[in-house]
Amino acid sequence: MLLEEIQKSAQKCFSSNPLIVMGSGASMAHGLPSMGELQDHLVATIKADNTEEEAWLLVRTALSQGDHLEQALAATALPKTLITKVVGETWRCVSKKDKELFNLTLLGKIEYPIAALMKALFQSSNVEINIVTTNYDRVIEYACGSVGLITSSGFIPGYLQLRDAPEKIKFFRESKPLRNVKLWKVHGSLDWFERQDGSVFGAPLFDNMPAEISPLIVTPGVSKFERTYDEPFRSSIQGADIAIAKAEGILCVGYGFRDTHIEPKIVERCKEKNIPITVLAKSLTGEAKDFLQNKSGKNYLAFEDNATGTIAYSQECPNGIELPNVALWSLDGFLKLVQ
Repeated sequence: MLLEEIQKSAQKCFSSNPLIVMGSGASMAHGLPSMGELQDHLVATIKADNTEEEAWLLVRTALSQGDHLEQALAATALPKTLITKVVGETWRCVSKKDKELFNLTLLGKIEYPIAALMKALFQSSNVEINIVTTNYDRVIEYACGSVGLITSSGFIPGYLQLRDAPEKIKFFRESKPLRNVKLWKVHGSLDWFERQDGSVFGAPLFDNMPAEISPLIVTPGVSKFERTYDEPFRSSIQGADIAIAKAEGILCVGYGFRDTHIEPKIVERCKEKNIPITVLAKSLTGEAKDFLQNKSGKNYLAFEDNATGTIAYSQECPNGIELPNVALWSLDGFLKLVQ
């Protein structure tokens, strides 16, 4: 497959105003913790009491035997008290790095490739971009804010943010709709919280969380399937489903295809309509390669890093072809390819 053919395929996806799927790999580039780092943090900080010891031992044993964090937590039904600890420590681990990134953003020391992508996509007449993300962090929000783009995720803007249906939130200037990045945060967000009475709200991050509120994030494991029937997760997942079902193209950035909430809809859209899908990754997971080979339809393109440049995959080159001296797997490289 020649570079010219690759470029045409990438441009086809880009020109479709693609729905964007952001995974943890996209945030890791900005210093947010990897799943491995989160795993180490949980193992080091969670202290199980007598009623939790057996379940936590099973998780730690699975991790020591090579399971990744999602596998280990999904294999054991954790007591609710232990789930609370996992959620709390996950929030602390991710929010610490998130706030460090925010401080650097305030100083103007961070450049966001995702912001450049948003600006490029908005050069058309399009006024709305949909991003589906499994991440809790606010990298996308910081990136969009750094270039003057509005984001909405189902909460009314403000210091104390109350919920509203995401599709109802619109922004206008002199009766003209403003360009808006719609975020579908299917596993919650660092700045979503729940009070003891069950009411939910959004708020800026803080160092010391009041004991009376809990983070609204869904961590890996059996409990995540129970929790996502509740709001605001249910609305976020339903909104993501609708956005995927309408997509004319999909661009995945750092997404490992390990989430059963959104992957089936991606598979359905790609197989039924054969829409173009492009996957960018530092390293493609086994699940991502299985998707490309068996579930993506015929109109796929994927890039991953290697020691000399990039490996590209397509229907014509399912085993990959080396492209030396180019970093097409990064957003910067992808943008240079399509513009």
